[in-house]
Amino acid sequence: MTSRKKIGSSAIESIILRGARQNNLKNLSLELPVNKLIVITGVSGSGKSTLAFDTIYAEGQRRYVETFSAYARQFLDRMDKPAVDSIEGIPPAIAIDQTNPVRTSRSTVGTMTELNDYLKLVYARLSHLHCPGCQRQVKRDSTQSIIADLQASLAPETRLHVCLPVTVPHNFSEQEVLQWLTQQGYTRIQARTDTQVHAVQDRLRLRPENLERLAEAIETALHHGNGHVLIYCDPDQPEQQIRPYSAHLHCPSCDREFNDAGPGTFSFNSPIGACETCRGFGRIIDVDFDLVIPDQNKTLREGAVRIWQSASYLECQHDMEKFARKRNIPLDIPWRELTDEQRLWVLEGEGGWSDNLWYGVRRFFAWLESRAYKMHIRVLLSRYRAYTECQSCHGARLKPEALWWRLHRSPPVAGDNASTADSYAINELMTMSLDDCSAFFDTLHLPGKLDAATTLLMGEIRSRLTYLLDVGLGYLTLDRQSRTLSGGEVQRINLTTALGTSLVNTLFVLDEPSIGLHTRDMQRMVSILQRLRDAGNSLIVVEHDPQVMLAADLIIDIGPGPGKQGGEVRFMGTPAALLKHRDSLTAKYLRNELQVSTPAIPDPDRNLRSICITGATEHNLRNLDVEVPLGQLVCLTGVSGSGKSTLMRDILYRGLCRELGITTEAPGAHHSITGHEHISNIMFVDQSPLGKTTRSIPATYVGAFDVIRKRFVNQPLARERGYKPGIFSFNSGNGRCPVCAGNGFEHVEMQFLSDVYLRCSECNGKRYRREILEVRLLDPKDSRRALSIADVLELTVAEALAFFADDREIENCLQPLLDVGLHYLQLGQAVPTLSGGESQRLKLAGHLTTVQRPARKRETAKQPGTLFLFDEPTTGLHFHDIHVLLNAFRKLLQAGHSLLIIEHNLDVIRAADWLIDIGPEGGIGGGRLVGTGTPEDFVTEGTGHTADALRDYRTDLPRVRTGKAGKKRMAAIQIHRAREHNLKNISVSIPWNSFTVVTGVSGSGKSTLAFDIVFAEGQRRYLESLNAYARQFVQPATRPDVDAIHGIPPTVAIEQRTSRGGRKSTVATLTEIYHFLRLVFVKLGTQYCPRCDVAIQPQSRDMILSRLVRDWQGQTISVLAPSVAGRKGLYKELAAWAAAKGYTQLRVDGSYLPSNDWPALDRYREHNIEILIGQCTVNKKHEQQLAALIDEALAVGNGLLMVSATPNADAKTAEALFSTRRACPGCGDSFDDLDPRLFSFNSKHGWCHTCFGTGEQLPDFSEDLTGEEENFLEANPDSGSVRTCKSCQGTRLNPVALAVRFQDRNIAELTALSVDSAAVAIGKIRLDTKQQAIARDILPELNGRLHFLQKTGLGYLSLDRAAPTLSGGEAQRIRLASQLGSNLQGVCYILDEPTIGLHARDNALLIKTLRELQQHGNTVVVVEHDDATMTEADYLIDVGPGAGVNGGEIVATGTLAQIKKSKRSLTGQFLANPLRHPLPALRDETQRSKIDKATLNIRGAILNNLRSVDVDIPLHRLVAVTGVSGGGKSTLIRGILYDNLRDVVIAANKRGARPSRKKPDWHGCASIDGWQSINSILQVDQTPIGKTPRSCPASYIGIWDTIRKLFADTVDARLRGYQPGRFSFNVAGGRCDTCSGNGMQKIEMNFLPDVRVDCEACGGWRFNNETLSVRYKGQHIGQVLAMNIDTAVEFFEPVPSVYHPLRLLQDVGLGYLTLGQQSPTLSGGEAQRIKLVAELAKAKPHLSLRGSKPPHKLYVLDEPTVGLHMADVEKLLRVLHRLVDAGNTVIVVEHNLDVIAEADWIIDMGPEGGQGGGKVVVQGSPARVARSKRSHTGRYLAPLLC
Repeated sequence: MTSRKKIGSSAIESIILRGARQNNLKNLSLELPVNKLIVITGVSGSGKSTLAFDTIYAEGQRRYVETFSAYARQFLDRMDKPAVDSIEGIPPAIAIDQTNPVRTSRSTVGTMTELNDYLKLVYARLSHLHCPGCQRQVKRDSTQSIIADLQASLAPETRLHVCLPVTVPHNFSEQEVLQWLTQQGYTRIQARTDTQVHAVQDRLRLRPENLERLAEAIETALHHGNGHVLIYCDPDQPEQQIRPYSAHLHCPSCDREFNDAGPGTFSFNSPIGACETCRGFGRIIDVDFDLVIPDQNKTLREGAVRIWQSASYLECQHDMEKFARKRNIPLDIPWRELTDEQRLWVLEGEGGWSDNLWYGVRRFFAWLESRAYKMHIRVLLSRYRAYTECQSCHGARLKPEALWWRLHRSPPVAGDNASTADSYAINELMTMSLDDCSAFFDTLHLPGKLDAATTLLMGEIRSRLTYLLDVGLGYLTLDRQSRTLSGGEVQRINLTTALGTSLVNTLFVLDEPSIGLHTRDMQRMVSILQRLRDAGNSLIVVEHDPQVMLAADLIIDIGPGPGKQGGEVRFMGTPAALLKHRDSLTAKYLRNELQVSTPAIPDPDRNLRSICITGATEHNLRNLDVEVPLGQLVCLTGVSGSGKSTLMRDILYRGLCRELGITTEAPGAHHSITGHEHISNIMFVDQSPLGKTTRSIPATYVGAFDVIRKRFVNQPLARERGYKPGIFSFNSGNGRCPVCAGNGFEHVEMQFLSDVYLRCSECNGKRYRREILEVRLLDPKDSRRALSIADVLELTVAEALAFFADDREIENCLQPLLDVGLHYLQLGQAVPTLSGGESQRLKLAGHLTTVQRPARKRETAKQPGTLFLFDEPTTGLHFHDIHVLLNAFRKLLQAGHSLLIIEHNLDVIRAADWLIDIGPEGGIGGGRLVGTGTPEDFVTEGTGHTADALRDYRTDLPRVRTGKAGKKRMAAIQIHRAREHNLKNISVSIPWNSFTVVTGVSGSGKSTLAFDIVFAEGQRRYLESLNAYARQFVQPATRPDVDAIHGIPPTVAIEQRTSRGGRKSTVATLTEIYHFLRLVFVKLGTQYCPRCDVAIQPQSRDMILSRLVRDWQGQTISVLAPSVAGRKGLYKELAAWAAAKGYTQLRVDGSYLPSNDWPALDRYREHNIEILIGQCTVNKKHEQQLAALIDEALAVGNGLLMVSATPNADAKTAEALFSTRRACPGCGDSFDDLDPRLFSFNSKHGWCHTCFGTGEQLPDFSEDLTGEEENFLEANPDSGSVRTCKSCQGTRLNPVALAVRFQDRNIAELTALSVDSAAVAIGKIRLDTKQQAIARDILPELNGRLHFLQKTGLGYLSLDRAAPTLSGGEAQRIRLASQLGSNLQGVCYILDEPTIGLHARDNALLIKTLRELQQHGNTVVVVEHDDATMTEADYLIDVGPGAGVNGGEIVATGTLAQIKKSKRSLTGQFLANPLRHPLPALRDETQRSKIDKATLNIRGAILNNLRSVDVDIPLHRLVAVTGVSGGGKSTLIRGILYDNLRDVVIAANKRGARPSRKKPDWHGCASIDGWQSINSILQVDQTPIGKTPRSCPASYIGIWDTIRKLFADTVDARLRGYQPGRFSFNVAGGRCDTCSGNGMQKIEMNFLPDVRVDCEACGGWRFNNETLSVRYKGQHIGQVLAMNIDTAVEFFEPVPSVYHPLRLLQDVGLGYLTLGQQSPTLSGGEAQRIKLVAELAKAKPHLSLRGSKPPHKLYVLDEPTVGLHMADVEKLLRVLHRLVDAGNTVIVVEHNLDVIAEADWIIDMGPEGGQGGGKVVVQGSPARVARSKRSHTGRYLAPLLC
């Protein structure tokens, strides 16, 4: 036994990195403490994000994602494996960064946070409909509500006429309707209208004694009136009232009916709810008249209408002037001074052009729209279009119907039908600030008790809103488009998800969470980070803000410089130690030794021009007037959400663009902007990315690359060759490398692994052809040095400036890069590899380049400069980078330009010339001007948060503000009041980092606690951190019914699966080893011709032509270009492309279809599509035409072409494939490119076409049955033994797949190896440099998986071993090995009885593995009954005391010693006093003595690993077959004994059968003798008993049909003509129609787990009321289903056919189950015992004839103790021995030592597993086996025997 560590002690104390080399990291080795707040800082580009995200987060996220299935992983964006030697102790990681992957206008804050999804469900369930005409609340009336309304509003004794309105159909006369009513008994007509007749149902007075009569009249009128009823109150009187009521949604005032609203009604992303005009965008693209008339100071004659000033449309200008003179419209008055009527005339016109009327601007654009099929017209129209608010929905995005439903803060008062006060339509809620929205839901009062679904919704909404407020986003609205959010706002929204998960032991990695936060809000952010840390998580934060840095537990300073100069750890320690560090650049700024910038000194001679904004009211701005000085550095600041971005971007930028004639969206609401004449241009520099491809480089961004290429063109060699500048471009032209297309690398797609990028072998990464690199520039300072264009691109900016020192033009281009501190970048470095700070500064450098060129001219001409607008330019910048940035800003100012920047950084604010502070708060509390002035003015006289921050800056900065550690929580998973399934409000703690066993009697609630509570909640919380798209493929579990769960880490389940998969599932596929091997063969394999065994080679176009002429001479052929090979989809785009190129037909799956009339393909079917290039007859005459077709087909088909004989042609070959890349040099056969599907025996591309990938000859099996092999075989028990496929010899693959080799083996030969041999073979693989790069990720994955299979003792298994042939223990350990390979730490592993199928020897090995897993820092929770596992555990939880409704309580918790002392714990009693064998009174020796002894003899058993085994099995005994896992037990009993005897025994015992003289054809053995006395053979294996809720114990054991007959035989049933089928919940008739007999209804919650509630119609009974009215012994059929078995035994005692099976269920300890309990809710042990009872019930001993010999049955049971508690094992033993006493033989494949000790005979197989087993080690009585020294079983059995 391994030593046991202290419970709850933390094994993970740090994350240990060794040899991190990702990007620029220089072989870093670090030890990072867990459960700490760690800040990584350093200059921009030093490697901070590389360390935090690309290394640490990538590994933590990758490892946890690997615990999901291969299917799920493809949707989870698994990170690339980082370049690092090792990372130990890393917990599951979640990244919270600034990236917003969605840029569509449909994405809003509401959709990002998923609050929209919750709200649409809330509105669908809780909102109230209001009539749009009268605003009256519309609701359904019921009989009760109508009576209540009448009583409340009318006086007693009021005369009432209850009438039903009958509509007169258009094809009937009123007289015909009256006649029909008379026939129905309606003789009184109250009134007639044009379309209706009001027939009187009843006349009465409103009295208490008449209420029943009134109710009946109303109900009848509603029924016959199609849901409508009219009640005349005091009819024929002056005060008569007519009260209309309806069972539908009907407004009586407006006589208007409405439809119900579903969730889709409230979604603008659904066609059901989206506004039909704008399609849910809230805006439409329309002509923007501000763009048409950009300069309102111009007159109509001067060309105010801009578009008509071109020569093309000058005629329209003349038309306007002509008609204007007729209408006296002034042509010489500025547009802004024209009256509204005059402007309207110009824009809207009078009529059509054809009517000789003025058509106006709008009709002109309508005419242009009709010609938009021309490209130049579309371009022209785009210049005058802009987004405008949709006039149909006014920005609400939804159809009008959705806005009629309102959510009331308080339930509407009865009778107050017209009130809409304090209620909101969903679009009104969306426009609220989150502060107001949260307040609304906090005060929302809902009527009555909420169901589970509504409670869940309200809880989610309130918690998510609270988290959004916690991170300072209360000013946002739910309809704010996500593309308008800053990076900081996106990150804080993502942070709310992390807060909502409430996970522990998780690593959160954040990227500068302070971005966009005012200093006032920073401390709140620090508190949130500390809250996450104190909950038991680790935080790594990339940050530059001093408040966050000084609040950290640990700071890592990366440097010393950027790029290649960085990647080193310059400091690692506490904030206090950092402040004392002398060499850290960060510390020098924190200590004020270095300053970002000195405060600006006012210049008295400064130009005082400015731009003035008045009356700004957009969004939350409150009629703001502000003046922006020009020629200065102006800083616009204020708290988050105060209105800064609205003022600068929406009003100032767009307004000035309009004034300057620049196309943009309409500016925000304001009165005026003046002073625009003082600037020549305006530039807005935001945080959008620069480029996404490797072709974007710094040299092109600043214009240097064009100049450099010109220098190369001027070289003598270039002039001699006639080179142009384009030849030196790697983006196009003939100069770039043709192999890599100028990328410098080859992209190798690796399917589900991260793709590999290899240096191009042709150009060696230089990007250019070799002859281009021969052109060189000489170094002016060193004549021995000459650089090619590729060499120049590898220079850094500083090196390039030195090289081109005398080239003024290049220097001017590169100098801005130096000015912004990017001197270290290479000229050719790919822009996507730059950090955020580097990208921002590169963008600034581009603007510096633009404005510096004309600076000298502007100074001479005194022209106004450019106004630059920057949105938080210090994002991602270190103090030193900000210092460089400010210097660059000063250069812009010196060049005569102006700067306005939005900024929160106090260093920048202090360095500004002028401050504008907006606030004082965010949202509706902002939008006002707090103050303006210099920074000094703010410090001395200012008010507000910015002024306070500036005053506190100097005194607070050096002070270390480490956050106090929060209250330390108990180191345990704490579950409070769990009520899931049968759990009875339990509270329990599971210690962290310990080995905990959850035990208890079968059905007590163990699995519910471990899996439905702990695992479900841990995984659900982690999945919530993923995007909604990913979660729909990895459906999270339903939130369990529990008050609270604290301290839960991410969880991983290793569940017990009774189904091991079909015959196409192998050891290699189960462990995913086969997936990686397929990649190896695709990327590194060598393809051979299956006919010639010659390696394939490329072939030329002439060789293809030659072969065509030879083989197809005289035939008319179709030449096709393959485009799609075995892929799913609709392919509309392909057809459109083909039609545009002139290809009229495509061949789809062998049929020709027109490209211009493309039909709808089956999108879920794999298609093969070829484009028909043309047809030709192969002969000398058409050889040139054929050659042209071949060239065209090869070009379209990317090197592939297909030739097909035309229909009705007399062709020897139907079609042939030709490839220029892959063809056999011998026979000329061509092949497709290698694809992973070629090596898959689950795909038609790879499987053997004879056996369809099964490797066996299965009768009646076809391609259509693939994927159903397991069900196919189960459904055909008489199919007999299967044989190896003769075509593929069991390899499962086709000849083409088998002809691909790697290291001289094909994939079938490699998978035929055992795990041990495969590990050796893969270890011997030798690869060249390129192959090593490709296999970089594959080989470690293969080695890791093989290693863990060896570690769990499965090294003997062959990789191609079929899953159904695995033993239970082998299958369980394979799953365990695949999970262990993830090497995660800090998670909670939950295992469901991992000892199932394990021998005691193997069990010890498993326990050792689990202990090792726990000691790595994980929490291991095992649901188990095995005493050895419990003995090893640190902590035990005993659930009980009984099973089912008698369980669900925590009986005892504690250590093994404490459990043993517990009086209440049944487990403790058995552990303290284990069973002593042999058990007394177990056998009826008297009965057994009457039975003659006999044996069953098996000779020469050789199936699987059996080694010519001879064995004698005594009959009429309990025989236990045992041995180590893989020893051959199941093969001997199930594969040999059962499979052979099943058909023989059935045939021999058929009625009237004669003894056969023919010797049976034994499979897998030489002979079987002694079976003749056996009358039948029954098998009870581990297959599940049912997968749907309709399967239940009563139906499975076969008593349900009898029970239904009992009900059908009752008097009531016979009178009504009910047959037994009436009492079935599976067919219509008697079952409840509402729930279709399920008893419950599923409420779909979209991306949330669905919620199931009891059916309201039947109350959960499953049947309709008529069926439930039939009673048997006073109980209806639903009550019988709800009976537990203990009650049912007494109830059905007089019915032997029902009583006997029920009594057996009771005998095996299942008395607590109900007859109708759904099979999916049964535990593993319960399901096994039900199956056992189903077989035992067939014996029917009560029907044996007196004096007759009972039948001899052979029972074969496969591990019947699965899931059984120790107390239940004894019950099982008594049942089994009772069967033996009755003269039967019971053979049990078993490892349970209690069962083995009580067997009459033991056969021990082994001695080892796999090839080391297959022998009989010992056989005999338990005492004899216990004495054997060779038997592993004997060693463990001996201590149990007395």
